[in-house]
Amino acid sequence: MLVALVIGAIVSASAGYVCPGMARWLAGAVALGLLVLAWLFSSLTVIVSEDELRWYFGPGAWQYRLALADIEAARIVRNSVLNGFGIRMRPGFRLYNVSGLGAIELRLKTGEIRRIGTDDPAGFIAALRS
Repeated sequence: MLVALVIGAIVSASAGYVCPGMARWLAGAVALGLLVLAWLFSSLTVIVSEDELRWYFGPGAWQYRLALADIEAARIVRNSVLNGFGIRMRPGFRLYNVSGLGAIELRLKTGEIRRIGTDDPAGFIAALRS
């Protein structure tokens, strides 16, 4: 996702460089917007504390919290490329991911499902269970 956003920004900036007038400003604005998105979704940080699970993207613009007591089950899953990256609402679950296909699927007591992308699924599960 990060690579695609940066490439998009470069293409938009390049198009703005060769375009005249208002199109130049529009392409520049698109390039800047794509760079901001790349910064916001540059990483996904997951923190497991004694009583809650927190996760946020990049600098922490969006933070999510979930009480560990609300989690019924957790398992390692592999996402499909078709699920995409970022914050996705797919049939049956919500996905929070920035790269790779590995994730932890959390089944909540309410019946909802959350998938949180990770490069270390085994370590994530171990942290949840400790």
